Amino acid sequence: MDKSIGFVGLGMMGERMAERLLNAGFSLTIYNRTKEKAEALIRKGGRWSDSPADVASRSQVVFSMISNSEALKQIAEGDRGILHALPAGGVHVDMSTVSPETTKSLGDIYASKGLSFMHSPVLGSTPQAADGSLLLFVGGEESAFKKVEPLLKVLGSRIWRFTRPEEASHTKLLCNFFIASMGTTLAQALVYAAKAGVDREKFLDILDHSSLNAPMYQTKGNSMLDRNFAPRFFVEHMLKDVNLVQESGKVLDVPMPAAQVARELFAETVRKGFGREDYSAVVKVIEEKAGVEARRGH
Repeated sequence: MDKSIGFVGLGMMGERMAERLLNAGFSLTIYNRTKEKAEALIRKGGRWSDSPADVASRSQVVFSMISNSEALKQIAEGDRGILHALPAGGVHVDMSTVSPETTKSLGDIYASKGLSFMHSPVLGSTPQAADGSLLLFVGGEESAFKKVEPLLKVLGSRIWRFTRPEEASHTKLLCNFFIASMGTTLAQALVYAAKAGVDREKFLDILDHSSLNAPMYQTKGNSMLDRNFAPRFFVEHMLKDVNLVQESGKVLDVPMPAAQVARELFAETVRKGFGREDYSAVVKVIEEKAGVEARRGH
């Protein structure tokens, strides 16, 4: 396949994904809103562009990893967007967590111009982005998928296919709904244990040896106990995703009461000034209400 590809959006996840493509031998043209975040990739051989359109003009396939739906629409449809410069037969693969309405609309717009838009949101965090073990949900036409499949296999260890971009979007929102619900449940449980005088480490060990366990309970539970809130996924991004789940639930006429509880907790965590910490920092809100910290050894 053509080795010239593009990448737009070099945040915590995007930078690591772009680096994997570079290391796999692809010629990579890159763009980010702030050039400083691209400097490390430029030193490794990435070619800087001044706009998403410039990236697209040099690429048959352009990946994007963007923070929200509005930003995706801007880099796709804006005055200097991908849509205006992608060559005939080109494919734009967005890997962000955004609204299904946005990905459906972009799919229709690209198709009307003889181009392909695919949505391939990912499940995993920065370590998985770095080692290529992300889980990928890929929605879009089959001919475009065949073109980008070798690239996707560099980024992820497992691919699930969907016919339409918005199906992949809905699937990712459901996964993040689980993450949000599990994270807030875990935070409440650890603070409850602390207030009741129950050993938190012992409680996590019990979970670890039961059918109740999930790897996330161990990693995030220990992070909460260690007071380690270095971000792998920002609180403010989790709040954005829970809002998207609620909005989509309303469109589908599906009640999502658990999403409302999670939204309130993450919204309060942002209001307290912890929006740029890891989403496990939601435990701080529960701790404040309970008057106790769920830290290790106390």
